[in-house]
Formats: sequence, C-alpha cells, structure tokens
Amino acid sequence: MVAQELNILQDFEKDSLWFHKNIGLLRQQNFTGKFVAIFNEKPIASDTDVDNVIKIVEKKSISPAAVFIEFVYPEGYTLLL
Repeated sequence: MVAQELNILQDFEKDSLWFHKNIGLLRQQNFTGKFVAIFNEKPIASDTDVDNVIKIVEKKSISPAAVFIEFVYPEGYTLLL
C-alpha cells in the first residue's frame, strides 16, 4: 500500500511540475480564469468553478485526490499571500 501511495504522490508532483512549466501553453489554450485538472501531464477538466472540475474528474472515474488542480491566472497577475 505504501508503494502505491508513493506512486500517487510522485505522479501528483509530475503533474504539478508540468502545470507550472506549461502555464503559457494553458493560457494560449483558453484556460485563463479557470481551474484546470492535470492528470498524467495533460488537462482533463476545466471550469471557473472548482466544484464542477471535481465533478468532471469523478465522472471520469478518477479520484480527485490523485489529480493536480490549479487556477490559471492571467499573465502578469501577482498573487499576494
């Protein structure tokens, strides 16, 4: 079980890296202003409402816990935390 959980975490990290590396491409593909679900280094769902993204992922029989979901901010946007 531990090996399976480790694989899920490693895949999640790969998808996170893919998202950040390809943010410009995602913006070009009209994902700006939307939450995007990345799985196996490709977008599998998007919407302006994260709950809808989760529902779409679940309909694909994929656990949302195993999917990297992030908001695509416009280019030049600064987020202050």
